[in-house]
Amino acid sequence: MTLLRAALLASAAPMLALLPGSALAGEAVLYGPAPAWVEQADIAPLVAGRDTPATVLNDVQSRLERGVVATYVDTATLLENPQALMDEGTLSLYWLPDKGDLTVHRLEILRAGEAIDLLAQGVTFDVIRRELGLEQRLLDGSRTATLAVPGLRQGDVLRVAYSTTTHDQALGDEVQEAHYLPAQPWEVGMARVIVSWPEGEEMFFAAEPRVNLAQPEVHDGYKWLNVSLPLAQRPPMPDDAPSRFTRPEVLRVGSFASWEELSAQMVPFYAAAFTVDDASPVAAQAAAIMARTSDESERAALALQLVQDEVSYLLNGLDGGNYLPQTADQTWAARYGDCKAKSVLLTALLRRMGIDAEPVLVTSQGGDAVPDLLPLPLAFDHVIVHAVIGGQDYWLDGTSAAARLASLGDVPPFQWALPLREGGSGLIAMTPRDPAMPQMVAVMSGDHSAGVDLPVLMEMDLSYAGPAGAQVRQMADSATPDQLREMARGMAQSTAGEGSSTAIYAVDVSYDEAAAVGTIHVGMIAPPAFVWQDGRLKAAIRQGIDGSAFNPDRSRPGWRDIPVATPGPARQRTEMRMILPDDGEGYAISGTATTSASFGHVEVDRAASIDDGVLLAQADTFYRLGEITAADLPAARRDARRLQSASAELVAPADVTWRWELTPAERTRRVAPILAAYDRAIAFAEKDDFGPLIARAMFQENIYHFAEALEDYNQIADESPSAWVFQRQATVLEALGRPDEAIAALRASYEIDPLNDTAFGLAQSLAYQGRTAEAQALIDGLAVGEDDAVGMADAQATVSGLAGDTTVGENAIGALVGQRPNNGDALNSDCWFRGRFGVALDDALDLCTRAVERSDYPAAPLDSRALVHFRLGQLDEARADLDAALELAPGLAASLYLRGIIRLNTGDAGGQQDIATALTMSPQVARFYASHGIQPPR
Repeated sequence: MTLLRAALLASAAPMLALLPGSALAGEAVLYGPAPAWVEQADIAPLVAGRDTPATVLNDVQSRLERGVVATYVDTATLLENPQALMDEGTLSLYWLPDKGDLTVHRLEILRAGEAIDLLAQGVTFDVIRRELGLEQRLLDGSRTATLAVPGLRQGDVLRVAYSTTTHDQALGDEVQEAHYLPAQPWEVGMARVIVSWPEGEEMFFAAEPRVNLAQPEVHDGYKWLNVSLPLAQRPPMPDDAPSRFTRPEVLRVGSFASWEELSAQMVPFYAAAFTVDDASPVAAQAAAIMARTSDESERAALALQLVQDEVSYLLNGLDGGNYLPQTADQTWAARYGDCKAKSVLLTALLRRMGIDAEPVLVTSQGGDAVPDLLPLPLAFDHVIVHAVIGGQDYWLDGTSAAARLASLGDVPPFQWALPLREGGSGLIAMTPRDPAMPQMVAVMSGDHSAGVDLPVLMEMDLSYAGPAGAQVRQMADSATPDQLREMARGMAQSTAGEGSSTAIYAVDVSYDEAAAVGTIHVGMIAPPAFVWQDGRLKAAIRQGIDGSAFNPDRSRPGWRDIPVATPGPARQRTEMRMILPDDGEGYAISGTATTSASFGHVEVDRAASIDDGVLLAQADTFYRLGEITAADLPAARRDARRLQSASAELVAPADVTWRWELTPAERTRRVAPILAAYDRAIAFAEKDDFGPLIARAMFQENIYHFAEALEDYNQIADESPSAWVFQRQATVLEALGRPDEAIAALRASYEIDPLNDTAFGLAQSLAYQGRTAEAQALIDGLAVGEDDAVGMADAQATVSGLAGDTTVGENAIGALVGQRPNNGDALNSDCWFRGRFGVALDDALDLCTRAVERSDYPAAPLDSRALVHFRLGQLDEARADLDAALELAPGLAASLYLRGIIRLNTGDAGGQQDIATALTMSPQVARFYASHGIQPPR
């Protein structure tokens, strides 16, 4: 079943991949005239036209009669370019020899009005056995007829016509056929699908609602159903619509009058297959299970586990195996089988134990559409077992994995099932239930005790149950240390970019056989949880989901009545335990700490609390399979927004201790465990993975261990040079008082990646070292666009000002501001230039205030305006601006240094501490201000 339906629905090509055959047919390609019932297409007018599309002809015709489906395919393709010659010059035709024949009728090259008959020249196809799905354990016995067409030239039209016959062993005199109906913008000269059957045979046909099928015409004793192609271009559909709105247009034709009739047709094959006698090894397995427990649910779970674990998957489609199942005894003896075989074996085991069980047909994708389809076998692609225990329905999938008693009642998302029971059955709904246990549990334990602005030592366990757990089991059994390290690299890269403090120091994989739960354990150093927002440090409590991603688009008029499909059933749980800084003193949870809410078919239960200096947070999220009607969608959106607004945050106290405020001894004590973890991460990583070393270098820089950071950056630059690492080298070299080496590092960065921003920084560094001529030459050689105008003006002003000519800088920045009078960056550059060089101060404050008002990041222009106030002798106003800047961005070393000078100048001895702290953070700040004549009072 899987092969037939996959060939139909997965095909995106205009021509349907067909599964042909007649019973016990030969394996050789036959050659001969087309069947007499075929209506031949005349393509002469199409080929003669000037605007012939690449697909000249796509003609598909089927005849359904006495249990046989014969399908004729006639294609003509214009080889208009060399790529077309390559793509279309090798033909491949597929068929299943156990079900029918492949007959080639026509193989022609049309060139300049002449038809070159290759068959008449003796050209024939080669036949190979081709198991396309063997890597996926699919053995269908198909044959492939291949031919590299000789003599093709650009501009030729290649015409191929062939037919196949299908007589399916399981269907007997019943028939089914399906054809994909392509739509515009597919361009084709002529395309059609024709299906015909004897007037006296009852046949049913249907297609998707938007296809207007005409009633069949009757002539020569046959009914003819004709569909001209392509269809009109299908209107776009929302991605979250149920599959019955998004599935491709397909013409389905068959002889089954009802689902009951289809069920009854299949029952005898399955009943014979799952019936075993007392001497059967299958019966012995059932007896062994019964000896272990008297509980029917436990027996069912053990039987399902046996089938999943002891029988490997292999689809054997030979000799009717696409629909005919192996017997239970055959499957147990071979220890392999497909979904049919596994379901038959499981049914046999359960029935031997007295449990009510039956095989059922399901579809693994798009189950919501099944009731709308014709009752045909190709509506299904999977077989599972329906059992009833204690009055409750169980849906047991032998091809899944890691089933246990706890999850036995979980309902797979197939939605509808067709039971194969004596006398036949109609479709029954697979009523979903919440999973009995989470399929994924994430447990995170973090240690944030070092400080609010220092990394978190994190241990994380990701546990997966069921099929996902079985995949983890494979990793646990086979993962090598190198594979674990590669996994660590991927995890680190997915959570952070270059220059992040994220690093992973351990990855372990384990599997609990009894619980069928696989766990991935990760030890990592994570960035600080807190961000500075509105003058406070806050950390989002993100357990569960918040509804922000729920925003179905139904804005188009044609979409307003389309429901929203919701995935499921699924269940996830997250837990967080994080040790807070300073024993949690002063930390609080703002917002909604406890929530039980839902939107659509999603339910979230979460809670957060602080207990003895530890943040505790957990959330359970349930996803329920179903649909949200158009009428219910507004309420679901409101519920999602309500859940989003019910968020929670962890808020730090106002008087936190920043890392720069710690004494060197205290800072060393606090960071020691973090540095040890970085050392572990570096030792754990692959030799070519510099991520952990980069993370440690960044951390060393952030805790002002500049010499240690330089050692790490030097190693990275030696082994994996990049523009980024040379820029980091330059920064720490400046902090270490080695400006000439910093300039050399910036030059190396610029040589690797000649960005204008790097050139601007290099030019200013040169100028501050008195090398203004070099700086000016560098600037003069740049090609600068509009995006770099602010940086260019700022660099030009700095270089000329340090060369002793501030007029050039005033003109350059003044012209920029004249062009962009409301640009916050341009205004701040002008304000900062005037403050540094003490020029044009008479109207500077107004300009600086405009910069503050128009900036997205006001801390920088506040710092610039403070410098102008300082130049004007307005120390109180300067102090106020610096206080405001530091409230927005507490880590601004330059603002702290200038504030220290101002405090000392006003008799406030606390200014000395500001200066000392600023120099800890950025030792070069003193040299910078001194170059502009600003120094602490003596």
